[in-house]
Amino acid sequence: MVKTKILIISDTHGVRPEPWMNSASVRSFTETELSRRATSSRNPPRFPTGFREPLPEADVVLHCGDLTKYSREGEFRNTFGMLRAIRAPLKLVIAGNHDGALDEPFWVQEQGGDPAYPAVVKGIIDEAAQDGVRYLTEGVYTFDLQNGARLTIYASPYTPVYGGWGFQYHGRHDFAIPAGVDVAMTHGPPLGVLDMSNHGGRAGCGQLFRAIHSARPKIHCFGHIHEAWGALLAQWQTPADDGRPARYATAVDADASRLVKTLAQLWPQRGVDDDEAVARKTRDLADMSEARSIAVDLTGEEEAARVRAGEETLFVNAAIMDTGYWPSHLPWTVDVDLDPTPMGSLRLSE
Repeated sequence: MVKTKILIISDTHGVRPEPWMNSASVRSFTETELSRRATSSRNPPRFPTGFREPLPEADVVLHCGDLTKYSREGEFRNTFGMLRAIRAPLKLVIAGNHDGALDEPFWVQEQGGDPAYPAVVKGIIDEAAQDGVRYLTEGVYTFDLQNGARLTIYASPYTPVYGGWGFQYHGRHDFAIPAGVDVAMTHGPPLGVLDMSNHGGRAGCGQLFRAIHSARPKIHCFGHIHEAWGALLAQWQTPADDGRPARYATAVDADASRLVKTLAQLWPQRGVDDDEAVARKTRDLADMSEARSIAVDLTGEEEAARVRAGEETLFVNAAIMDTGYWPSHLPWTVDVDLDPTPMGSLRLSE
């Protein structure tokens, strides 16, 4: 197996990482901002951002959609410029519901947009390819990475219909995720997993959950629901199938699963946390901001975080923006073991 580092982000909405600070400055800034927040009248309170240059170096980067907020040319240029600059040989990107110009039927027929504009966006995407950026439509892809690993990934930008957005479906959608894929990268979450919305309950897709349950990838990453940022290492129940459609309550062994991190665990909460918890969370958040990501190791070097293929899946909601469209959430870096590239494959391939 080949240890591979994956940087995961989503929902950047055309915003570049905050300007460069050295590690000591990031730590000082985070602690100062958290102190100010304790006396702030802002509602909701604004947290300091961990989305800062330079983003961590990785073997592959995954961006799970909502590249823009309004599908504007400048937003696409910002996002693809940011991706081109990340120190990784391969960056894989899907669209989200805000990226309507990439959903041409929606853009022209429902939005009444300029039919020539999608070609402009595709030009931006094509230019980024020279720096290892690949835009993926729905489907299964295989890439032979420069570190000697082979990555198999399923990609889909589609989410259930909610308002007038791109890449949304009415009724059913077939998420055709085959068993054996390493990563499923979708824009939206599966029903019941890191999908709790401030606008009325869970916003995930049941059909997507059933497809993930069937395929059981090592990692399922997504965004879309900003307030549900976090990661869960889920252990699947056995037996795998009781004859009924899979759902979280019956398909996941909640007692054996582990929440890696959620916003409630990450951010200090005055009036909820005691002084010791506030101090600890402040130190931890400063550490993570200094590192510019939250790291998860699935390679077995730490027993508690090890992923057992076919038995566990790491779910990651990687939305960078909070609900106020402030980039306060940290990226994720995940170390995972992948199969080696077969002999004779010497370059990135699809």
